[in-house]
Amino acid sequence: MIKFAGRLATSVAILALTATGLAAQPFYEGKTVTLLVGFSPGGGTDRFARVVQQHLGAHIAGEPTVLVQNMPGAGSVLASNHYVDRAPRDGTMLMVGTGQLLMRILLGVEGSTARIADYEPLMAGPVGRITAASADLGIDGPADLMDGGEELIVGSAGIMASIDTILGLRLLDVDFRAISGYEGKAETLLAMQRGEVSVDGQTTPVYNATVRPLVEEGSVTPLFAQGFIDGEGNLVRDPAAPEVPTVLEVYQEVRGEMPSGPAWNAYMATTAATVVAGKVLMIHEEAPQDAKDALRAAIDSMVEDPAFQADVEDSLEGYDIFLGADLDAAVQAAVGIGEEDLAWLRDYLSSEHGMRFDTN
Repeated sequence: MIKFAGRLATSVAILALTATGLAAQPFYEGKTVTLLVGFSPGGGTDRFARVVQQHLGAHIAGEPTVLVQNMPGAGSVLASNHYVDRAPRDGTMLMVGTGQLLMRILLGVEGSTARIADYEPLMAGPVGRITAASADLGIDGPADLMDGGEELIVGSAGIMASIDTILGLRLLDVDFRAISGYEGKAETLLAMQRGEVSVDGQTTPVYNATVRPLVEEGSVTPLFAQGFIDGEGNLVRDPAAPEVPTVLEVYQEVRGEMPSGPAWNAYMATTAATVVAGKVLMIHEEAPQDAKDALRAAIDSMVEDPAFQADVEDSLEGYDIFLGADLDAAVQAAVGIGEEDLAWLRDYLSSEHGMRFDTN
């Protein structure tokens, strides 16, 4: 009996230690985390994902393997549908999307099965945008847009890819039409240089690297920056191109008042999504809380890592990472758009630019 009691006590102690060890095992230990990217390899969103891939695993408790999976198609809608409809919701797959994807989901673009509520943003890399015109138009500055001259022709690689330019011109009540079908932004810039179109929009880093020299030689005129939304909800100048006025400044210069109404509200909501969440890492809202907590702690650690900061600088193209309350506020500013304003935006994009939506 004494020997049995001793063995029983030893067994209980072993079980207790085993249970304690299991309880302390990190959530991601022994797992593989996949970053799903809705674009082909080599683009800005893919580069962002691959920098995260290289560093994130080392900062997650348990140090899981982190992989990238590319699933291009329909402006990332194909990957988004896969993520919400078929991917595991156990925290082992994350979605790397864009602010334009969030707007597609919010609008209910035809073919999208996701809801904004399906996603929780973890971190984002912002990106600004600037609209410019060919100097052949004879425009000396953005205010000249309001003079009612010839119709402007916007080169577009897809309406959502040019949403900042299109909504900016619509807000300013400028006569224009968009020509879609270009493969990408590089092609739309070439089209403006060849005289096929008169207006083009580029991300601010591309503007600084490629368009600014054209401005300096006098062949291109900057019109307006999409702008950034500050912590108080104001539209402010792009820090990477502070000399370019925002749409708001151009509007106020010409009209002498603040813009209002659905076009302005839609512009602000779109800017909140597409600028701050230019490239955004997200997890399914149904993922385990332990997974979310582990990832947020890992991201907080990763963004302070000098090695990550050095590697991510190129893919962020000069901007700082957004996370936590700042990121949540930007997403809320986008999804908080009123139903009437959202309906106006759907109607405008469908009637004037041929987009289709599933709103049932």
